[in-house]
Amino acid sequence: MICLWQVRALRRVPEWPGANDWGSSLGLMQKAGKKIGYHHHDLRTALQDAALVFIAERHSPDFSLRELAAALGVSHPAVYRHFADKAALLEALAERGFSELRRYQGVEIAKAGPGALEQLYALNDAYIRFAEENAGSFWLMFGNRGEEVSRAKSRERINSDALMSLITAIERCQAEGHVIPGDPYRLAGYLVMAPHGYACYSSQDRAMIGIEEHMMTARMLGEINLIPVLTHPPSPQEIAARYFAPVPETDAAG
Repeated sequence: MICLWQVRALRRVPEWPGANDWGSSLGLMQKAGKKIGYHHHDLRTALQDAALVFIAERHSPDFSLRELAAALGVSHPAVYRHFADKAALLEALAERGFSELRRYQGVEIAKAGPGALEQLYALNDAYIRFAEENAGSFWLMFGNRGEEVSRAKSRERINSDALMSLITAIERCQAEGHVIPGDPYRLAGYLVMAPHGYACYSSQDRAMIGIEEHMMTARMLGEINLIPVLTHPPSPQEIAARYFAPVPETDAAG
């Protein structure tokens, strides 16, 4: 299940463990009052990368272009050679984010088996992996509906492209008799909720409520999420044994 579309807001955006090394360096250098260099041929990309770090750290596109320029050690007017205004920058980030999500989908689908259900599970995996590895993009795409972000005109178009991967997978599962009949868009609206919730919690957050990685993986969640819409779901006994069996003491201690 995957995402991409009518998620209206995140109630909570986690402290992402995926703040990458570049982002951490940005924060440290900012605190030290130092400027960050960039490859002089690719300021446009450097501006986008720095903006995503700000968004991931602040859980908001609450930064100015002047602040962005200062972080990269360039003049304020230099930013406007690449982006007419902040809305143009956010639009570029939205387009980049959804394009990257589509790439994640393609990678996971290619790794999956040829079966329709495996393809559907692969989309679940792609969504969660994308969220964990691209905190700034994920927050911008699915965690914010402010006026600034809403003006990113490409957002709905690219979002729709990514959503169609999920719709196509659902329709194939229906055609092969794995998933119950029904509106694939409504089914997608249901199926996206569990992976989205999983993605909104860091591994530390999940551990705090007693969900260790080996106890509930992203794939396990995807399988459980699909059970109510399967034409031949496992029995309650099978579900209990497969997903909710007591954890052996040795595993719990480890």
